[in-house]
Parts: sequence; structure tokens; C-alpha cells
Amino acid sequence: MLTGAGRQAMDNRISDLKAMTAHHPHVADFALDVPLGAVVLDDLDEHGPTSDVWTPLAGGTPRPWTEL
Repeated sequence: MLTGAGRQAMDNRISDLKAMTAHHPHVADFALDVPLGAVVLDDLDEHGPTSDVWTPLAGGTPRPWTEL
């Protein structure tokens, strides 16, 4: 859950987390077994956790937390 900066900074942070997941073998392996996702707190507050606000860090489009 990310907060404390503007939209562009939050999008950059999510991109950085996705890149870290892809480039670190232990994290990539971990992501195969444990769903990893990031969300911006403002989106979570506005749309709720079951909306398409969670970005899977292993790749893919935003989705509800139950579908990570």
C-alpha cells in the first residue's frame, strides 16, 4: 500500500517494485507461490479492495486483491 506522494511518484514506485520482482530471482520465485501486489491508498479508499486497484508485481493488469 503506497501513499505520501503524487500520482506519478506512486506509479513510478509500482514500476520499480515490478522491476525488482522480475530481476531478483528469489523474489521472482517467491512471487510464483505468494501473490504480490501494490496499491495506492487513495485508489483503495475511493474504489475499495475488491475493485481493479491492485497491480500484480509479477505482471499483469490491475485487479481485485482476491485475484492477485
